[in-house]
Amino acid sequence: MKKEKEEVVAPKKKERVKVTKEKISQLEKLADRLERMRVGDYVNNMNRTGRVIWLGFVGGVARGFGLTVGATLVIAIVFKIISMLISWNVPYLSDMMQEAKQMLEARYENAHLVQKEK
Repeated sequence: MKKEKEEVVAPKKKERVKVTKEKISQLEKLADRLERMRVGDYVNNMNRTGRVIWLGFVGGVARGFGLTVGATLVIAIVFKIISMLISWNVPYLSDMMQEAKQMLEARYENAHLVQKEK
């Protein structure tokens, strides 16, 4: 879908704009908002392609590291909970959890052996 170009009409040379205190106040508020939003910094960063690529790379590495650490912690907590449930010897639940733990350990060992062979 093509965007239609908006026609920009230049003001006539002799046309004067009335500047009132209200308009000045509105412009000052707008300028203040733009400064607080740091629009100038954003525009400067977008014009520096190398910096944009670098920031994207560093952000991706940080997200990947955070995901890895978070997943590791969640899995460790789940294993700890499963171990506690097994140690409590709840009749049906302990047996089921013991089998699940053995299956997971066997998968881990098999995956570990496959990596060693390569």
